[in-house]
Amino acid sequence: MEENLFEIIKDFSREKGLDHEVVIKLVEESLIQAAQRKLPYREIEGHIDEDTGKINLFHFKEVVELVEDPHNEISIDEVFEIDPDAGLGDEVEYEISDREFQRIAHSTRPIIFGSLKEAERQMVVSIFTDKVGDVLTGTVLRVEPNGRVAFSFQNNVEAYLFRREQIYGENFSFGDHVRVLLLDVNDNPHKDSQLTISRTHPGLLIKLFEMEVPEIFDGIVKIVNASREPGRRAKISVYSTDDDVDPVGSCVGMRGSRVQAIVNDLNGEKIDIVRWSEDIDQYTCNALAPSEIDSLEIDEDAQQIDVVVAPSQLSLAIGHKGQNVRLASKLIGYKINIVATEEDELSIDEQLEKEFAKTKENGLKSIDKSEDLSESDTDEAKETATALENQDDNQDSSPLT
Repeated sequence: MEENLFEIIKDFSREKGLDHEVVIKLVEESLIQAAQRKLPYREIEGHIDEDTGKINLFHFKEVVELVEDPHNEISIDEVFEIDPDAGLGDEVEYEISDREFQRIAHSTRPIIFGSLKEAERQMVVSIFTDKVGDVLTGTVLRVEPNGRVAFSFQNNVEAYLFRREQIYGENFSFGDHVRVLLLDVNDNPHKDSQLTISRTHPGLLIKLFEMEVPEIFDGIVKIVNASREPGRRAKISVYSTDDDVDPVGSCVGMRGSRVQAIVNDLNGEKIDIVRWSEDIDQYTCNALAPSEIDSLEIDEDAQQIDVVVAPSQLSLAIGHKGQNVRLASKLIGYKINIVATEEDELSIDEQLEKEFAKTKENGLKSIDKSEDLSESDTDEAKETATALENQDDNQDSSPLT
């Protein structure tokens, strides 16, 4: 093996944090396999001299009386000249000559680099498999023309954040430290990246709250579910196992410090913290906040909820382009239909108030009796109008202070 190639192996092992002895063993095994494919010997062993970088390959011949396979057998008479102590059935070691080694030399370099990549692949699997579902902090290496972003993680392991896993409107620069969710570790040597990472998965939101809110980390406050439209808005439902601990307040933090830290991490994504309830009616009302619900009907079989709101609450319940109801639906796990009630007729008090406003605006001293109002209601309205007008006169005549 060339000395500079051996240095490459050592540098690669050091850079990737690989066990040097493990790498050497893998390289030796790969070279032996290559030699066995190219050379006619049944059994081959190999060793790399770490001082010189030289590859030593050996093959073995069995001592027999009559040679039938000269590549793998040697006669007892011939072996006596090499090793007088050898007997029938013994194996005698022969070093593969440089001329024979040249038959596989052209494939040595790719075999070695293949071994290095295999060692790295095994290392990635061993380190990261137990971290699936956890948050990793990576450093941006580059943003590629196709939009995917290359990150470096522990032991200089690279992984790609693809466009579909990036938050809307997010930009990256070299050296940025970014938190991602590890979704999977694959063992496929043909894939560009063994790590599947995401910034859009609801699990990232949940993990960030676990990291930011001590009450969640300690198990006092529990997260039930989360739904996201990444970079725009999200909802997360929580409850407390301790009546003295407010789950929503715990997540918000003093002056919103806790939730704001997560909002900043997610590129300004607005987060609604929803109080979970075993009562699906109440849970639905909480999830659709800040809108007010008049009534709702639940169809358990169809996993559907029909919600009725006042016309003034309709746009608030649905949200911008349906965002609020979509997130609430994902959070609860039910399809939600929202309809508005028809405008109710004005109550007597509302009619009186409306009528009085008109008469006062026109400078009238009384109001006409409405067909829908009783005589006592009309008298009361007149008295109210007169009293308010007298009050206005007194205010107009009072001196300025």
